[in-house]
Amino acid sequence: MAYQPTGMQALFPVLLPRMAAGERRDVYDSAVAQNENNLNQNFELLYGKLLALEAAIASGGKGENE
Repeated sequence: MAYQPTGMQALFPVLLPRMAAGERRDVYDSAVAQNENNLNQNFELLYGKLLALEAAIASGGKGENE
């Protein structure tokens, strides 16, 4: 069985901002919430890829392309 790469979806950038002096709390909270959302999306993408790999291994590597 030859390995066939399936590719990887782009991950979302995650920045961990620090609250700047004089920055409004609601603006900072919004930036943190957006980064939390991006991080969660990254984990969902990785989790989906791991499930697909596990399924391929469990089936003996026989995928749709074979």
